[in-house]
Amino acid sequence: MVALMMLFDLLRLFGYATDPLLGREEVHAIIGEPSRIDQAPAPDRPLTVVTWNIAQGARYERVRDALALLNADVYLLQEVDMDVRRSSYRQVARDLAHDLGMNWVFAGEFQEIGQSRRNVPALTGQALLSRYPILNAVALPFANQATLRWRLDPFQPRRGGRMALRAESAGVLVYNAHIESAKNDRFRHKQIHEMLVDHLDPERAHWPVVFAGDFNTGMEPEESPVIRCLTNEGFVDALGAMTVSRQTSVRHDQPLDWIFIRNLAPRQGRVINVPKASDHFPLEAAVTITSRILVADNVRSDDGGAAPAPLARGAAQGPLPPR
Repeated sequence: MVALMMLFDLLRLFGYATDPLLGREEVHAIIGEPSRIDQAPAPDRPLTVVTWNIAQGARYERVRDALALLNADVYLLQEVDMDVRRSSYRQVARDLAHDLGMNWVFAGEFQEIGQSRRNVPALTGQALLSRYPILNAVALPFANQATLRWRLDPFQPRRGGRMALRAESAGVLVYNAHIESAKNDRFRHKQIHEMLVDHLDPERAHWPVVFAGDFNTGMEPEESPVIRCLTNEGFVDALGAMTVSRQTSVRHDQPLDWIFIRNLAPRQGRVINVPKASDHFPLEAAVTITSRILVADNVRSDDGGAAPAPLARGAAQGPLPPR
C-alpha cells in the first residue's frame, strides 16, 4: 500500500507537462470577497483571533464545525487548498467563509503540481476570514526561500514559495504566515525578519498588529531566534508567558504555531484540542485595541490600569463555550 501511494505521488511529476504554467505573481495573487458583509466591530468588545493550519482543509466538515464553535472575529488559516484534488477540488477559503457568514481573502503559497483538473491550477496558501471588511490585502513572498527543496521534491512538486498574507480588518493589521518547514530556526528567523521589516515601515509601525500562523519553530521557545527576534521588537505572545510548554501539533512537543501581538493588550488565549481535523490545533486569543499601550513585561490598558492577565500556556485545553 505504501509503495502504491509513493508511485501515485511520483505521477504528480507529469503535472509539469500538463498543468497550467503559473508565474510567481499568479500563484500569490489575492482573490476573495473582502467586503461582502459590511459591519463594524463594537468598540467595547474584545477582538477574538484564531490561527490554524488546517492541513489543506481535506477534512472540511470537521474544520468548518470547529471554526463555527469557536465563533471568532478573525481567522488566520494556513495550508488552505483551492481546486486541489486531495481536498475534493473545493475552494476551501470561499466555502468556509460562506458557511460561516464571513468576508474572505486568499493568496496562494504554492501551485501544487499534478493536483489540478480541467486546466484549472491547484493552489494551496493562506486565507483570512473576518466578520468585518478586509482592506489592503497583499501577499508578501519571502526573499529567503527553500526553492530547490520543493521544485525538486518528487513526491510534492510545487511552484511558488513561502509568503505572508498581510491585510487590515477590524482596525488591526494582520500578518498570516506559513514559515518554512524544511529549514532550521536560523533560516526561519530570516523570514520572520522580513515581516518585521515590512511592519516597522513608518506607515505601519504604529498599527495594532497580529503576527500569527504556523512558524514551524523547531527549537524550544526560549532558545529560538524566531521567538527572540519578535520579543526583542516588543511583540507579546498572546497566549501568555512562555514559562509553560504547550503543544500545537500532533507530532511535535514544542509549539509550532503562534499568535504574537504589538500595540494590543492580551486578555486570554488558549490552544484548542480539535481531534481528527488537522495535524495542528487551533490557537485562540482575545485582544483589546487601546489608544495608549505599553508593550513590555507589564501591559497596561488604555486607562492606565493593568490589563487582564492572559492564561498560562497549556492551562486551558478543549473547546471554548460559544459566546
